[in-house]
Amino acid sequence: MLFVDIAFQSSLTKNLQNLKYHETVIYDKVWLNEGKSYNQKTGEFTAPIGGVYSFNWKTVTDAKTYFVTEIVHNGNRIAYNHCDGRGLSAGNVSSSNQAIIKMKKGDKVWIRTRDNNGRFAIGLHYSNFSGYKV
Repeated sequence: MLFVDIAFQSSLTKNLQNLKYHETVIYDKVWLNEGKSYNQKTGEFTAPIGGVYSFNWKTVTDAKTYFVTEIVHNGNRIAYNHCDGRGLSAGNVSSSNQAIIKMKKGDKVWIRTRDNNGRFAIGLHYSNFSGYKV
């Protein structure tokens, strides 16, 4: 049996504001991309082989604003991440989530805004997206 390392780690370099309905969050800095499966231009991970994969993403936002995302598998919502700083008068708030997804070769996973809720996410590598084959 052949074992192949498949793992990626990416982050946002700049702040994101006022994203559109279901707009893909593109984590533009890639720190690790074993298997070359994460595309930093589209924000999509494409499974090079079938199997079970683990994905994590973290969002940081400012006080008085919010950024709500969802992880999507081939267009289907899997889980949400609700990062909401509207109850704060100062500072930042962070939120993270994880999804374990059974994928076939060629399946895609990405992070997008949940509806129109992409108001403000902090970049500077605070917000990130990663995954690996279990």
